[in-house]
Amino acid sequence: MVDDTSKSQNNPLGFRPEYYPLNYEISPPSVDTCESSTPTTAPTHNYVIFDNGASWQYCNAAGPFPDKMVRGGIDSDGSVIYIGRAFHNGDMIPAKVIPDKNMAYVAYGGEEIEKEDFEVLRAGDFVWEFCTGGAVPEGAVTCGQTADGEVLYVGRCLYSGTQTPGKVHPSHNCLYIPFEGAEISIPEYEVLCIK
Repeated sequence: MVDDTSKSQNNPLGFRPEYYPLNYEISPPSVDTCESSTPTTAPTHNYVIFDNGASWQYCNAAGPFPDKMVRGGIDSDGSVIYIGRAFHNGDMIPAKVIPDKNMAYVAYGGEEIEKEDFEVLRAGDFVWEFCTGGAVPEGAVTCGQTADGEVLYVGRCLYSGTQTPGKVHPSHNCLYIPFEGAEISIPEYEVLCIK
């Protein structure tokens, strides 16, 4: 892979190329929302399958963590961050999963919330596309929804020496990331998409 960190229309923030999986041709995914007995409990199934073969797999902080998790960024201490999602107060929320810390984190109500039960995104080929103000491009990965039914998407940004994933909340016009105990609002970000 060519080491080109220059900014471009598809990479305006100059993210490193190892965060960009190979491109492929496929139609947008059809994904069901996570099934569970109640909206506030951990999911009871192992997989939700995308059209491209990617899946959400349940796991918890005790591990083991599955292979082929989708990389979303890197923490300030160098720990790799993966894409996940977790239930919190009736919402299924995009999460950052950090196996080195045996935890997933969601942004909710102004706080970074630790989650011991969550799902991780596995396999599949994705690309990251730059967006602003709560917008999401065609093919954006649907990751969850609020208790009121608003769809949430996976986003990420560069913040304070990290590349951190979080939730794109369209009606709030931003990406929220869980970071050092707080929920941080970010107006410019990348969105995880199937190309």
